[in-house]
Amino acid sequence: MAELSGPTPPCRKGALRRAAERVLLPSGFPHSVSPDYLQYQCWDSAQALCSSLSGIIATRAVFEAVGVGDGAATPMGATLTWLLRDGVGMVTRIAFASIQGLAADVINDAALLLELSAPAWPGAAPLVLAGAAAARSVVGVAGGATRAAIAVHQARRDNAAEVAAKDGSQETVVNALGLLLALLLLPVLEGRPWLTWLLVLLLTAAHLGANMAAVRSLCIPTLNRPRLRLALSGALRGLSGALRGPTDPKSPTPNKGGVTVAVPTPREVNPKEPLLPGFSSRLRLRLGAPKQSLVGSEAEFRKAVECGSPDYIIVLRPSQGWVGVGLRDGAPPDAPLRGCAHALLLEELLGADLPPMAPMGAALRPLQQRLRRCPPGSVPWATLAEISRLWDTLGPAFLRGLEDAGWSTRRHQLAADEWRLQWAGPRPESHAHPSLTTPT
Repeated sequence: MAELSGPTPPCRKGALRRAAERVLLPSGFPHSVSPDYLQYQCWDSAQALCSSLSGIIATRAVFEAVGVGDGAATPMGATLTWLLRDGVGMVTRIAFASIQGLAADVINDAALLLELSAPAWPGAAPLVLAGAAAARSVVGVAGGATRAAIAVHQARRDNAAEVAAKDGSQETVVNALGLLLALLLLPVLEGRPWLTWLLVLLLTAAHLGANMAAVRSLCIPTLNRPRLRLALSGALRGLSGALRGPTDPKSPTPNKGGVTVAVPTPREVNPKEPLLPGFSSRLRLRLGAPKQSLVGSEAEFRKAVECGSPDYIIVLRPSQGWVGVGLRDGAPPDAPLRGCAHALLLEELLGADLPPMAPMGAALRPLQQRLRRCPPGSVPWATLAEISRLWDTLGPAFLRGLEDAGWSTRRHQLAADEWRLQWAGPRPESHAHPSLTTPT
């Protein structure tokens, strides 16, 4: 019988596609993941490919730095250099566990450049490689934490573990592709250091650009401090509407007292989130601070209780550039969110002048001027008390506005410390929406 030849039958193509989807995509895609999943993963794969190629090129420089190909080098010297490199990396993994996001990618590229430059300083090569290992260890810790947070965001059917596993499969495929490309590139780069540096710099720029695009493609409805700061600022400055009455058909859900606050949506806020930590804050904010870091005497503590909320106290020291929130023991689950928003309100009032037609401007502009006139080294207790009374109305309206805008208020990433304070006095009913639960 004659054998038939020709293009691959459609059924075989469909089988290959289904097999690839089973290996690389979560079950139920696209309905089992967030809408930004595909765009983020494409940019993430692009940055991983650039990082893989740069890493392979840098590995060649590492081997050269430890003496591979050098007749004068000894196995003991290479071993000691490698042990120093690994030992510093281990210590760094323990010491630095709080760096996340784009900062980790900047450190990763710095480590690659260090490794690539190590052969240029033969005498200092062990120290250079140790510094690069320390930077890579920071990246490993931060990268794992960031990937876990993104997997939780992308999962829509309690399938965060599967989303993370598929991300690992995609990364493996990308690394394999990077290995094949490196096999073609390395012979071309041999003996051409200028071309090596040019390629690495181009890959570094592409790596950072793809990372920025990946981060910007995310639309995370979970509140952290930068996103809460931007949401509050948008509400105060009318960037997503005005403070409307309950009769306005376009208003958010009315709260007690007939006050509603229009809050920017996650899609409006996420692109504005700073890529590097600490670039948008005017004050150092400590949420869940211990008593001794907030006040220096019992008299100050009594003033803080009188001027604060039943569930938390706030101490602002403008001249020292910090604001602290002390959470009350037994406070409702929404207390950290309300306390953090309250503190960020104070930070906003210390910033640029509110525009004349800004929502809440008539009540907030006089307080803004009074805060700025606070004498150095003192706490503006009277102004804090007045702002707290105003926040008793605006705070619940702001929380309701967050929910109406699509923010998740059931859990957050506000990084509150575990200190809790105790003081005498009644605990009124929580201002929180009934759906609020303890953050996880």
